[in-house]
Amino acid sequence: MKAILCRRSTTWIVLLLIALLPLPSIVSYMQRFVVRNGVVTAYRYDVRAPIDGVVDAISIVPGMVSQGGPVLRIGNRRTSGQYETLEKELLALEESLVVSRRKLDGYMDRLIRDIDQSLAILSARIKGEKAALKEAKHRRDRIAKLVKASVATSEDEDKAESEFLKADAKVKSTKLEIGQLKHRRGMLSQGMLPNDLSDGALQVQKRINDLEQNILACKRRMSETENAGGADDVLNTRHTRAAVTLPETAVVWEMDVQDGMEVTKGDRLLSYIDRSRLMVEVAVDDATLELIVPGQPVKIRLYGRTDFIEGKVSRVMGSGGIWHSNLFAAGIKDRSARDGRVLVLIDDPLLYKRVEKFCGVGRTAYAEFEGIGLMEQYFGVFLR
Repeated sequence: MKAILCRRSTTWIVLLLIALLPLPSIVSYMQRFVVRNGVVTAYRYDVRAPIDGVVDAISIVPGMVSQGGPVLRIGNRRTSGQYETLEKELLALEESLVVSRRKLDGYMDRLIRDIDQSLAILSARIKGEKAALKEAKHRRDRIAKLVKASVATSEDEDKAESEFLKADAKVKSTKLEIGQLKHRRGMLSQGMLPNDLSDGALQVQKRINDLEQNILACKRRMSETENAGGADDVLNTRHTRAAVTLPETAVVWEMDVQDGMEVTKGDRLLSYIDRSRLMVEVAVDDATLELIVPGQPVKIRLYGRTDFIEGKVSRVMGSGGIWHSNLFAAGIKDRSARDGRVLVLIDDPLLYKRVEKFCGVGRTAYAEFEGIGLMEQYFGVFLR
């Protein structure tokens, strides 16, 4: 009898242990409040036309970033033709200026090489001239001594003196040539052209000066065209052209215009989202909102991903609060009448880089609010 009771006790103990095995996971689950009705969203910004005109030069499509430059331009039809003509003229002048400067640089390089070569020739020649001068001086001194000793005649002395003066004159002349060439090379190194050095280079320099003046005149005419307009233009704040740029963190959400479309000031051109401020909107029953406070840590998990994204509650609003859904790029579709809204800020590099998928905006997700368990949800009123 005792053996039977012992076996029964052992059986009940084993069954009790098996029943208690999932208890740790159940306790862990009871310490977390999981909401499975959430969606990734972001603020959506509208860009409107600053002037009346025609849209052109669109360089982006939805799901792209601006790359820091203008994403589109608007040109006023009444003056855009003249302005575009001046733009083409300015482009041609600038291209001619680049070509002329390259040509001048080629002239300068050739002139400097010629001067360096001439200096090398004169430096070699002056060595020989100095040696000849030294020899002429010794000959003159020897003949002068011989004349005193009545061995040589005064005619020999005059001839030696003449050869000495000729050798001395050659050395001085070569030194002057070397100095002149060094001066010219210094002027070339500073970008100045000697007037007597090269007619071709001087002509190119004159062409550059004329092009620079024409470019300034063309830019002045472009500025006058931009600011031109009558009283009607002033009243309507119409200008010639306008460029639309976006922040570096912007991702184009929608495009409402295309090239060649005429727009009026204030018309919506496009909309974009700020990927640096990604959020998750979570639908939470009003009864549970009392347990959620701004700044509370939240773990976000997107459907299809195995990892969690760390987030913090930024805004809590009850079901009766005014929620401007047009401010957001995505929102919760199925929400009961008693569901409030909780906004959770997230910072995930993976979503930030996926601009072609709009940084995950619109993806469903669920949130785990730590520190809120089943006890707090159902018996929170009594516990507080």
